[in-house]
Amino acid sequence: MTDNLKYEIQRCGPADGPTNMAKDLDLEGGRPAVRIYTWAEPWVTLGRFQQADAALKPGCRVPWVKRPTGGKAVLHGHDLTLGIFVPAEPGRLSVKSAYRLLISPIVEGLNRAGIRAALGENTAFLTRALRTADCFRHISPNDVVDPATGRKLVGCALRIGPNGVLAQCSIPIAPPLVDPGEVFTEPHEFRPLPRNLSPADLADALEAAFAGRSAPLA
Repeated sequence: MTDNLKYEIQRCGPADGPTNMAKDLDLEGGRPAVRIYTWAEPWVTLGRFQQADAALKPGCRVPWVKRPTGGKAVLHGHDLTLGIFVPAEPGRLSVKSAYRLLISPIVEGLNRAGIRAALGENTAFLTRALRTADCFRHISPNDVVDPATGRKLVGCALRIGPNGVLAQCSIPIAPPLVDPGEVFTEPHEFRPLPRNLSPADLADALEAAFAGRSAPLA
């Protein structure tokens, strides 16, 4: 594929876990698209290869749903989430190149909203040897962090399929509605953003970042 297409941007209201996962999955196979949404209540999404009895703390009462993408578990409800799809021919993209393809508009959107952001590999905050089920307890080279504090800004998981790349990215913007210690055995410690942002303000900045560029097709 050589043509570039504009992203189709969908702004969606809050929904439950199964509804949000199904709508993200519906993006696959179509044109480049971004779905920006919130959650009706706290939910946990598990990476497609995780098992609930291993990932979640015994007695966890927060409902959970499997994501179509991989990665670690994410506690939702206090975040803005993006489902992103970009068409790509099979075998043309590695995981690293796919991350770079999809994460740059998110970094731009955070910067537009006044939040400094950088890839983890360009900071001193990597946690390569840390074994945890909690996405926000772990920082990989591809993660987006605050370069000054190491706060993980975006949890992002991918699936590279026959029609392209699907990403699901969570951006916490407020304190968790449920203590992560009730969900994970080794939870992350929430740290607020360096400035207050409403979901609408951040969604506006992200929409502008995606609308201002074409989706590169591989």
